[in-house]
Amino acid sequence: MTVSFGFDDDRSDSLHGKRPWGADRKEKQMTERIYETDPYCREFEAEVTACEAAGKGYRIALNRTAFFPEGGGQPGDRGQIGNATVTDTREIDGEIWHMTPFPLEKGQTFTGQLDWDFRYSNMQNHAGEHIVSGLIHRMYGYDNVGFHMGSQAITIDMNGELSWEQLKEVEMRANRAIMENIPIQVLLPDEKELTTLDYRSKKEIDGQVRLIRIPGYDCCACCGTHPEKTGEIHLIKLLSIQNYKKGVRISLLCGSRALEDYRSKHQQLLYMSHLLSAKIEEVDKAVGRLEEENGRLKYERVAARKEILQLKAEKQLQDMPEDSERICVIESGLEGSEPREFADVLAGSGRSILVLAL
Repeated sequence: MTVSFGFDDDRSDSLHGKRPWGADRKEKQMTERIYETDPYCREFEAEVTACEAAGKGYRIALNRTAFFPEGGGQPGDRGQIGNATVTDTREIDGEIWHMTPFPLEKGQTFTGQLDWDFRYSNMQNHAGEHIVSGLIHRMYGYDNVGFHMGSQAITIDMNGELSWEQLKEVEMRANRAIMENIPIQVLLPDEKELTTLDYRSKKEIDGQVRLIRIPGYDCCACCGTHPEKTGEIHLIKLLSIQNYKKGVRISLLCGSRALEDYRSKHQQLLYMSHLLSAKIEEVDKAVGRLEEENGRLKYERVAARKEILQLKAEKQLQDMPEDSERICVIESGLEGSEPREFADVLAGSGRSILVLAL
């Protein structure tokens, strides 16, 4: 049977090598996972079922939660349970634990609240990653073999080589998917249906397979949180590409984080434009001219310093008593290798000279 929802709650387990979403996990499940059926839930009521010391703080289990646990490249949710701050959410042996700095009483009911900006940004980034990875797979046949949502950017590792020009085409098509505002679907196919579907998966999965499908762009075994439609991603920006193992590592940002990155870099560009007295579109040329001028000035400075050293040495030799064979010279303001160069010039007089550089 195939079930299609108008939203996507994806946790990239099966694609990225953590926790398969299947029968084994459901048997161990002790907490109702609200995020799997309603990824937009920001606030909920829940009872504390366990509270244990963990490191310098505590870990708390609830009978139900909207907090997504860390896994598959996506970070765990943050927020509040009662007046306790949730700094991270993790799954251990099938149980979801909320990390807090102090305990909450078992059996008591509290209100849980997500850090929604953090969660929604992860939803945008995760869905954007699906589109980019799906496009690369369709266009070039490469597989996503690694995925991580970092504090600075998302990174995805592909098992084949790509050029920046090829990625520009991927970025253009990815943002076209956003403009098309395509519904992101959750599919729960039975074994027979699964054999008819073309989908991406990093490894074989036991039990129920959960697929995230973005028609025309991607179909992937996954279990996290995403927005309802591609339009909510707003923007996909590829930042960089580098050779990694036998393929490439791509850095990107999506949604609000991509927009904030653009604002920051645009502000920096405006500042440089002002400093260089150049139009924004000509800043790169102005920087090139500045670099060229800086190189010339460095060369001229080295030549001038050598000339100064020569003149100083000649003056020292002139001021030395003619009958002195051993002389100590104290000189200040010498840089780098200049003390040695200064001493070499003085040594040419045939006398024994000690140079002390201050």
